[in-house]
Amino acid sequence: MVRQHNSQETRELIIDSAIGLFIEKGYSHTTLEDILRRVGLTRGAFYWNFKSKKDILDEVVDRYEEFYREIYASYRHFESAYETVKSFLTCDFLKKNVDNPYTKIILYKVEACDELSDLAERQARLDREFTSLIEGEIKRGQDLGEFRRDKSARMLTLSVYMNLLGFDTYNASQDTGEQNRYFSEEEIADFVEVILSSLV
Repeated sequence: MVRQHNSQETRELIIDSAIGLFIEKGYSHTTLEDILRRVGLTRGAFYWNFKSKKDILDEVVDRYEEFYREIYASYRHFESAYETVKSFLTCDFLKKNVDNPYTKIILYKVEACDELSDLAERQARLDREFTSLIEGEIKRGQDLGEFRRDKSARMLTLSVYMNLLGFDTYNASQDTGEQNRYFSEEEIADFVEVILSSLV
């Protein structure tokens, strides 16, 4: 059976090829010819699926955003804001404790240029969306007397969020261990405890 040029399988082959090359060479140094050579397709097959190399990067960014939105949608909510934030932090660290090519590409393999100016705004929107969710829980915790009130909810939120971003940045520049994890579950629990202790 002949594979259709515009099949989902062909799209995924092109995306996987591009992801590997972006990680190896960076976005700017990867050419369309590099991608096609690796996957063994013609330009025609490529243009059935994508308009440009930037379209592939947009797909990578979509998957990056989807990965993070899934984290922010999957933690457990409790009557206690403390327990809710603990659940969120644990979920966040555990889900990000594996190799994630999308994060590596966005953080380290995309060089600034005019063609990619929309990426900064997309990241800023994510940051606003996620800090708003965290801040809501921290405010609730302050109202319940579970979190400290000598600092604003905004300041506590930014402190938490910067810890989360630091985890992403550190992992994106490291190799996973034998279990395909950056840290053990005990270490993850310690990270969560340290962050929570700064909120009470």
